[in-house]
Amino acid sequence: MKRTKIWRVKGFEGSFSDEELIELIRSGELKPDYAITTREMKKWVKLKDSIYQYYMEDKEDETV
Repeated sequence: MKRTKIWRVKGFEGSFSDEELIELIRSGELKPDYAITTREMKKWVKLKDSIYQYYMEDKEDETV
């Protein structure tokens, strides 16, 4: 399966796959206020406002 690098992170060089983006979030290199985009998106979106917020460490209020 090909890992497509579609995500760009404001202030970072290059593009990232979903898996790479998740790993950067989990490792703490990407913070909630960092912005991401793709070619198809018309604006930058902060990680904390994206679907990737799930991978942020602050899950105290999460219920199962």
